[in-house]
Amino acid sequence: MMKQIIQYLILILFITNMAESQEKSPMQKLLWIVDNWVSAEGDESRSFEEWKITNENLYEGSSKTIKNGEVTFSEVLKLENTPEGIYYVADVPHNPAPVRFLLTAVTDTSAVFENQEHDFPKRITYQQENGNLHAFIEGPGKDGNTKKIDFYFNKMR
Repeated sequence: MMKQIIQYLILILFITNMAESQEKSPMQKLLWIVDNWVSAEGDESRSFEEWKITNENLYEGSSKTIKNGEVTFSEVLKLENTPEGIYYVADVPHNPAPVRFLLTAVTDTSAVFENQEHDFPKRITYQQENGNLHAFIEGPGKDGNTKKIDFYFNKMR
């Protein structure tokens, strides 16, 4: 009987170790963002966001909004895995340098990036919802009240 209990405990330890070794890394949990996305049709402007894998520690992306045939906003994006953590890096023309947001929460369908030193936004959230992408930015507005801006994207077909 004791031999069976020991064998059972060894089996449980083995299974637990296997499960832990197969757990996804935070970068692997972000793979769902890698695609080409377009905002839902509706008004005269459309936004596009795309992400591609450069290597296991770097996903590169871009975002742009087009209104009446002209680009009204654009940014170069990165998800970088560094020794200090995973960063969402936004390089926007109106900022003197790229802005880095630290990954503070991640699941297989969502990610939260924060930079409390930045004026706006302080938090960027991405969520996969029914195969679509919901992104939103949050932080204090010019009036001091919390401001949230939502972006809804579908996969480009």
